[in-house]
Amino acid sequence: MSSNTDLTPQDDAGFASLVQDINLSSSSPSAVEAHLPGVVDRLEAALAKLEQDANDQDSWDQVSNAFQFLADSAREEMARTPIGESRAVALLVKLETLNKQRLPHVDIQALRVLANICVDHEANRNKVQEAGAFETINNVLRSSTHSDAIKTACGALLNTTMACEAAQTKVIELDTIESLLKVLKSDDINENEVSMTIAARVTANLCENDGGSQSVIKFSGINTVGQLLVRTSKDVEGYMDLFDAATDIMRAVASKEAAQVAIQKEGLFIPLMDILEHTGISDDGKTEEEKKEDDKKFGETKAALVEVVVSATLADENMVPVFNNKEVMERFLTWLKLSDREDLQTCAALCLGNVARSDNHCVKLVHEYQAVEPLIHVVRKATDLKASHAATGVLRNLALAERNREMMGNAGVIQACFPLLKKDNALPLQANVIGILKRLSTNDGHNTIRIISGREPYETFSSSSNTEGDIETPLSTLVDVIDRSDDFALKSEGTRTLCNLVKVTWGSEGMREFDTRSVTALQQTLNKADVVLPIAAMTRNPKYVVLQNEGIIALTLLVTSPSQDKNAVLDSLVSIELTPQPDPETTISEEPLDQTKPLTLLESLLSLIKNQDGKCPDEVRTNVCLLLRNALDAASRESEDPAYLTFLKSSGIKDSLTEVVEQLNADSEKKRPLVRSAVQEVLSRLA
Repeated sequence: MSSNTDLTPQDDAGFASLVQDINLSSSSPSAVEAHLPGVVDRLEAALAKLEQDANDQDSWDQVSNAFQFLADSAREEMARTPIGESRAVALLVKLETLNKQRLPHVDIQALRVLANICVDHEANRNKVQEAGAFETINNVLRSSTHSDAIKTACGALLNTTMACEAAQTKVIELDTIESLLKVLKSDDINENEVSMTIAARVTANLCENDGGSQSVIKFSGINTVGQLLVRTSKDVEGYMDLFDAATDIMRAVASKEAAQVAIQKEGLFIPLMDILEHTGISDDGKTEEEKKEDDKKFGETKAALVEVVVSATLADENMVPVFNNKEVMERFLTWLKLSDREDLQTCAALCLGNVARSDNHCVKLVHEYQAVEPLIHVVRKATDLKASHAATGVLRNLALAERNREMMGNAGVIQACFPLLKKDNALPLQANVIGILKRLSTNDGHNTIRIISGREPYETFSSSSNTEGDIETPLSTLVDVIDRSDDFALKSEGTRTLCNLVKVTWGSEGMREFDTRSVTALQQTLNKADVVLPIAAMTRNPKYVVLQNEGIIALTLLVTSPSQDKNAVLDSLVSIELTPQPDPETTISEEPLDQTKPLTLLESLLSLIKNQDGKCPDEVRTNVCLLLRNALDAASRESEDPAYLTFLKSSGIKDSLTEVVEQLNADSEKKRPLVRSAVQEVLSRLA
């Protein structure tokens, strides 16, 4: 057989014999490598002939046979490298350029060569790209009408671009996606299912590249893929691979705002929602293993479609039209009530959260769409944390609008949500609940009462503290999570919520409708160590002045409350040491005060008034003085333990503040009258 490799290009009969002999031995990689030079020579000879006469059918038949030999040989892994290192790929590209007739038997075998030599072969993928083979593939897709040639071209694209960024970029630059989308528009899915599935998979892979997603959008691919999903969803089990690949395309492009807008403008919301709600697969005649495999695959596909629908509600341009689409909104609200479909509950809640990004929409969701009750249903019934997180996220948004707070409180949002604070394995969920409590209690006396007492505002208050008594309250649960959490953001927001409760209980107009005994009971519930300690700790964080100031104001109010047992603020001033709340992003200088060592609350407050580093605003210094003044007044009351006043007067406050006054007097440029006046108010009580 080796003598056949020496045949001259003119010996056509000998070439046919060679091809026949090689086909018989093509399973042997060594035989392929031995005959490869002769095959390449024949391709060159054919090229020379076809350059003179592109209609020479005998030459095209020889080319097709040679391509078939290379393609069949490349099924064997060991044959791919020698084929790739030969001149075969370059010759293939030149020959296909001459194939203006788009001869199917030539196209198909050429594409098979490209596909097979690139299987698990990165080097060959790069060589195919460098040789310009993607123009060849693109031309076949654009011009051929032969179904097998189109199918093979799609397969070639799949293999040649797999995990090869340079190849993918080139294909995108050639606008090949336009041709792939054309394949996906085929009227006869049954006849062209394989081609369509491969084309969809290639497109999905290309969409991992930003340019691929943009190309799909550019060539109206959102509508094409959306309609394909509708068509295949009618028999998703029969078209599972195609349905799955089409979903992957949509998921990949849905992160682009232009795609999100297109989904809305093309009217795809309802069709996609129909697919999510009604599409399913049958278990008939399947083994348990097959059922599990189908459920897993289909579950992943549906999860991807949920992502698509949710993403489409993110676009600013979609917010109003989606919100005003009664059919879409009513469907979302219906989904919230489906306890057996937590995937739909999650989808609906996330979508509602996305369209509730304006005060007007938040108000309408509560007052017109009546969304609160369905959301509470999810919170109370959901076993999937994703559904709970989504629902509480919407409620957190809705609580921003002041007009919603009364209705949300009356509907039972607080009672439904606060038990979720116990879920330490779901930090974002806890953060949502704290956000709900914080926002609902802002300037709202009724909701503040619900959080502190665990009761409705119209119920009779007890003078005893619920945190020590018979029922678990939102307040006690909040205090517990603040105490055990090591997350800085969660502790801070939780503590700010405590400060909110204090401000409303002492200063809200809404509290005036309740009798003094009831308000006093609330104040006593708040003036407890487990509430005071996190607030006191927050005053030690110099990075966040706003938080410090909120804590100081809350302590200033708390210290004035009539004590049921001990005044927790006074107790903390004379006894506790504070370690700052942990903040992994903060690096605190040790000069002039070591902020990392434990200090008593009193020492920490005095350091703020002294302001040795010059970073404490006058407003905060003045508020600290007001806190100390109120503390001294509280300690002086006849009912208080005289030990408090004795300690405060002997603790060095007077010397420290006198030093501050002297420094202010010495500063001729900055007299700081507010600070001076506040300090003197404290000193007057120490005389």
